[in-house]
Amino acid sequence: MRQVETRPSPTVQQVSDVLPSGEPMLAVLAKRTYDVGADGRCVVADEQTPLFAAPLDDPDVPALLAADTDLHAYKPRTDVVLFGHAYGRQRARRLDVLVRVDGHRHRIAVVGPRTCSIGQGRIRFSDPLPIDKVPLSPLFAYGGRDRGAEARHGNPLRSPEWSKALGDLDPDAASPFLYPRNPVGRGYLLELDPGADDEFELPQLEDPGDLLTPERIVGDWLDNWHRMPLPHAGGWVQYDWYPRVAFSGLVPIVEFFDQPPLEVERGLVPELLADGTGRTALDFRYEIACGAPLGLQVPHLRGGEPVELHGVHPTRARWAFAVPPPPRLHTDGRDGRFNATEPVLHTMLLEPDGDRVTLVWRGCAAAKRPYHPQELETMPLRVEWRD
Repeated sequence: MRQVETRPSPTVQQVSDVLPSGEPMLAVLAKRTYDVGADGRCVVADEQTPLFAAPLDDPDVPALLAADTDLHAYKPRTDVVLFGHAYGRQRARRLDVLVRVDGHRHRIAVVGPRTCSIGQGRIRFSDPLPIDKVPLSPLFAYGGRDRGAEARHGNPLRSPEWSKALGDLDPDAASPFLYPRNPVGRGYLLELDPGADDEFELPQLEDPGDLLTPERIVGDWLDNWHRMPLPHAGGWVQYDWYPRVAFSGLVPIVEFFDQPPLEVERGLVPELLADGTGRTALDFRYEIACGAPLGLQVPHLRGGEPVELHGVHPTRARWAFAVPPPPRLHTDGRDGRFNATEPVLHTMLLEPDGDRVTLVWRGCAAAKRPYHPQELETMPLRVEWRD
């Protein structure tokens, strides 16, 4: 039987914001979790995931997002968010995870455990070990902190002149020796100290088109971070990581870029971010709502698109399904009327380990005026599920 919802619930909310045109709008957000069968059929799960009103930090690694808020009223693209693992087969030491959504393809190079050693001014990579299971987390992607350079030069944010400006912000968490794109990752090296004798873990998740090598790993100091490899991983991108933070008008460390960052060069972000000043980022107020890694942000999905992943399921080489049909979404048109909307997918959360997919749909329409949260609690809406 078709399920119809007409009031806010843990999985359905109506929010007030403005359209890109500047008009007031109402948006209905509807969340649905499905179990994915071995035949690729999606069945509504017994346990439904509620809408998250606010971002949730990972309890084990607070710098990571366990979940982003679902209550963004307007995302310009669909976020494809992958939580899970890459699985090795036949003692492979290198494989590619493939995510294919409709016509969009994204690959993550997965490498077996290995280290980088520095001695007598030389850099050596160890041979990778066979791959068993690698979490598709930013923790295993390129990034992190150059602890050696930080120890040699000191964190300038610990100086007395910075203490007042930082307020309650931990200078350690804002250190310029952290990689702005992924401060929790591995392999970030700003300079080669000829007298150093060091060994550290290398990332296991990389950009297949820009793999780390001993010649590529040294960043050439703080102001060159924008030319270093782009992290490739699953999960969410934090609000204070680049480039997401740039859409709030903030660009870490540098006053301007001497050449465009790789994101602009590859057409992954608007060209107006090319100079690194952050002055034009506020023109993109909706961009910050998208929190998937750049390679996993796709044009809006509308239901029925094929989804196919390779290398991420514990027992199957290929995990595939079609996006379930969208619900019919209606916002409150006031005076007993409803406004029909065109549903688009805001978020598709993929969890192949559990054979589960969660979708957040949005339908928006112009409204007479902005509405307060207290008003929205009692305003009618209409969601007609068609699965």
